[in-house]
Amino acid sequence: MNILKEQIKLSVAYPRWRFAMKKIKSNKKKKILLFGTPMHGNLGDHAIAIQEQYFFEDFFPDYEYCEILMPMYHTQKKEIKNAVTSEDLVVISGGGWMGNLWIHNEYVIREIVQTYPNNKIIILPQTAYYTSDEFGETEYRITNEILKKHSNLHIFVREKKSYNFLKQKFEFTGKSDVYLVPDMVLYGKNIVRKEKRTEYEKVINVCIRKDCESDQEDIDDFYEKIKQKYNIRKVSTVIKSPIVLKKRISELQKSWDIFENAEITITDRLHAMLFSILNGTPCIVLNNKTGKVFGVADWIDDTNMIIKANSLREALEKLERTTIWEHKKYDREKLLNYFEKMADVIRKG
Repeated sequence: MNILKEQIKLSVAYPRWRFAMKKIKSNKKKKILLFGTPMHGNLGDHAIAIQEQYFFEDFFPDYEYCEILMPMYHTQKKEIKNAVTSEDLVVISGGGWMGNLWIHNEYVIREIVQTYPNNKIIILPQTAYYTSDEFGETEYRITNEILKKHSNLHIFVREKKSYNFLKQKFEFTGKSDVYLVPDMVLYGKNIVRKEKRTEYEKVINVCIRKDCESDQEDIDDFYEKIKQKYNIRKVSTVIKSPIVLKKRISELQKSWDIFENAEITITDRLHAMLFSILNGTPCIVLNNKTGKVFGVADWIDDTNMIIKANSLREALEKLERTTIWEHKKYDREKLLNYFEKMADVIRKG
């Protein structure tokens, strides 16, 4: 870990970090410390972070909410530890980083659990994915050995595959347990518009990943074929530059507008799917390597805005067979009871 590099990143993304640290150190109220939020350009992670903030502000108003960006954690971990009391809630941000695909983030989970043995620790809705090889086996065993020593650790996961894996493979002691809940973005506060759009561009948003989570083949061939028949717009939920914290909401809003103002979305990105559905735009979805896309899609199957495809070729076939794509208003209320139950788990003990 290059601490100097992390310090520079922190100063760029969050110039007020020193004020935030002073507030953490001096605050006499019990605190919620949310660790590991992003400053990188993945808008899905930023959407998770803002919904986590809304969730805690809504359900835990008697706590002081403190967001700790990942570079802030790396550079200030000793000072943060010295400021934490036994009444504080230690919370790890949700996402798709539990497992060995993004191993540097797995190290953070391990380190936080070991650093705060006397605090209640909450891991917000995650996907847990360990590759089925020696590397994945070794890393999950290391994580299990660390996590099972904590007696008040509560892991929320966002799809059944992760839930079943943790239930079968991980050992829990004391009050610790694992729970199945929706992805935090489905909390949906200030995303879903009061009125659905009645006019939108006759364009297809296409958002296909090309990183280590991709499970698609012949991506370039797919683009060549689809653009021969349709007006497509290549979109991404990842921007190249770091996102300054004060611009998080405005950057998210730009992305939500793009997903709302289209006829349909085709994607293998989890949060491209959610940005689309929450803004009323139907979606053809493909799975990724971890299975999280189809897993989270189960929570919103009843919207009738999702069509699943097992390959890009099948996605194109389903696009050609469907002539009417109905835009709808997403009903945020349907999943709120899961977040209420999550709040109850966090409150207990």
